Amino acid sequence: MKTRFPILTLLICALVISCITPITDFEQVSTNSFFSVEATLSDQPGLHKVKLYMSSNKLTGGSFQPILKAKVYFTDEKGLIENLTDPKGTGNYQTSETFAGRVGGTYKLTIETSDGKKYVSSPETMRPVPEIENLITKFEIMDNYVKGDARRGGFNIYVDFQDSPNLGDNYQWFWKHYQKAFICETCTNGYYDFAKKTCMFPPQPTDVTLNYKCDRTCWDITFSTALNIFSDSYLNGQRITGKQVARVPFDDTTPYYLQFEQRSITKSVYNYYQGLVAQTQNNGTLFDVPAETRFSYNIKSVTNPSEKILGVFDVHSVRKKVFYIDRSVGIPEGERPAYVKLQGEVYSCPAGTRVCNEFVECLDNLYRTPSKPVGWKD
Repeated sequence: MKTRFPILTLLICALVISCITPITDFEQVSTNSFFSVEATLSDQPGLHKVKLYMSSNKLTGGSFQPILKAKVYFTDEKGLIENLTDPKGTGNYQTSETFAGRVGGTYKLTIETSDGKKYVSSPETMRPVPEIENLITKFEIMDNYVKGDARRGGFNIYVDFQDSPNLGDNYQWFWKHYQKAFICETCTNGYYDFAKKTCMFPPQPTDVTLNYKCDRTCWDITFSTALNIFSDSYLNGQRITGKQVARVPFDDTTPYYLQFEQRSITKSVYNYYQGLVAQTQNNGTLFDVPAETRFSYNIKSVTNPSEKILGVFDVHSVRKKVFYIDRSVGIPEGERPAYVKLQGEVYSCPAGTRVCNEFVECLDNLYRTPSKPVGWKD
């Protein structure tokens, strides 16, 4: 997954890879910067990534320092090694495109930095994930919001699946939404510089918002930012029905494309995310969670055992399903979509201009892609 900043950043804020609401400035304990790891390995072939950086000592106004020239690799229980590379020199290490984890396989992550430090994860065994039996969509109103509020109406999604008879299964649900993009850049109180590929702001503000069209077929991407996890501790071996796993907005009546994932995560990852869930209940969002509550459950420093590390090594298997939600049915009388209106003007070249560009490149990143989504229907 290519990112402006990594998706797990939304979860660990990054998670994390993510963002939801702005917060006031917050300094971490002792204003320390921590070694941070965002590492994911699944049973799907592709570019599995490990993001390495030193965290900012602030949640706003700071910056992340990428860790470069590290040796990063996965090792399985058979001793087979998969080396990761950092092709762009940005601290984003990745496997080969054909590499994938194996259900039943046990994996360790090892990181050796250029200054001689070494970090190793605990062994994590990839557990099987059950098939998605049913996905049920139902329009539901949140009465605590008035009509016209975008939060009032939405489509809840419920999943049915059969838990395995083996105790200790833990699950996570994740989704992505794609929709055709018409605008690829918006400049408020400024204009787009095509040479520098960024918005520019003159000394005298223009007081105008300009929207620039995409240069090709393009899709905007949104995704789940809430942690949705579940343990079978009290329901082991049972058929799980009606588990709410998503809520999508009622901002139009057009079909809503959704890529849905059901993941089987390890106990370490479940405990890590469960800690974040508890903190967000107390603080409001993932970005209000103090850094010291995000210390890793399964990554340790070999060279300095007392060092505190942020992040987690997430090993999981996954089942995916692509489907469309019909947002024109099941709507109570009097309920209307909370349409999103484009703010500002759509830029077009002035009449008579001989050399002019009005189209911005559709970049492939966390929020946008020129690649047609799997199962897309025009």
